[in-house]
Amino acid sequence: MLEIISPSYRYLGENRTRLINRSVKKLFHNMCIDKINERQEFNSGNTPAILSLDRAGSIILGVKHKRRIKHVKSIVNGQTEITRRLPSNYRHINGVNQLEVDTILFCEDTGSELVEWVHEKPQELHYGVERLIVIPDIGMTLKLNTEHPKTFYAFIEFDTGSEGIREKEPKIIRDKIIKYKKYKLSRLWENDYPKFPMILLVTEDEKRTDFFNKKCRENGLLGLGIYYENYKEFLKRLADMD
Repeated sequence: MLEIISPSYRYLGENRTRLINRSVKKLFHNMCIDKINERQEFNSGNTPAILSLDRAGSIILGVKHKRRIKHVKSIVNGQTEITRRLPSNYRHINGVNQLEVDTILFCEDTGSELVEWVHEKPQELHYGVERLIVIPDIGMTLKLNTEHPKTFYAFIEFDTGSEGIREKEPKIIRDKIIKYKKYKLSRLWENDYPKFPMILLVTEDEKRTDFFNKKCRENGLLGLGIYYENYKEFLKRLADMD
């Protein structure tokens, strides 16, 4: 993911992987980043490392530090040992990052431009006496390189399918749609977009897509549920439409 998301790595050429590994190692030893490997299944080989900003990195960037990877201290034979644990939402974080990778590669293949890819930008609104905060996982603006160039706007929600897994109509999805409906009616989005963006639910649970599409129609929203493996195909079809 680093090779694609970071332009400074993406264009390094043949030595890219070696240089990335070297820089990750250096940043880790200088406490700029923390890292842990994903859970390993038996006979599955090496698993990818999960990276997060560490304390020194937060200071350098001037942002508030939040420990993403949990450290658990224990005493073994009189020695203090630290065991790192994956954050509970690592699958969600990885899923969002993979969407960015897929979108960047799509743009490079088609000559399109990723104008905006904004993580978790909150929008506060008041609906009657109710105070709401809408936080899309991603706000995307995509300029498509087609015969008649067009710009596509979307709010993207990545869903691992782990919340409300036993619910036939998952409350978490229903609540998101209601919030987006109220956001649309507030017209606050007009400060950022010429038209209300499409809502994309990219999910690891294919059974949720029909429910999401149905609820979007019922609430007057342009929305589409996509199985995560079909996201790249969706972008391709979007570019083919004219």
